[in-house]
Amino acid sequence: MIAYIVFYAVFGTIWTIVRVRTLITGNQNKVAAVYGGTMVVSLVIGSMLLARLKLPSFVLAAQWLLAPIGHFLLRK
Repeated sequence: MIAYIVFYAVFGTIWTIVRVRTLITGNQNKVAAVYGGTMVVSLVIGSMLLARLKLPSFVLAAQWLLAPIGHFLLRK
């Protein structure tokens, strides 16, 4: 079980670093920041799910966190 979590975390981290570097090279800094942030949250939640932790519903927390980001991005 620990090996699955470690492999998932390492592979996800490497993939995220490669994609963010590619986006930054293409002068898409905002997209890189949003992508990096969502991947970090996804890796943390995915690791917890692989560990079979019972997670509460996080709809309100995600809405509270992501709503200002969405409003900011839609303004431009």
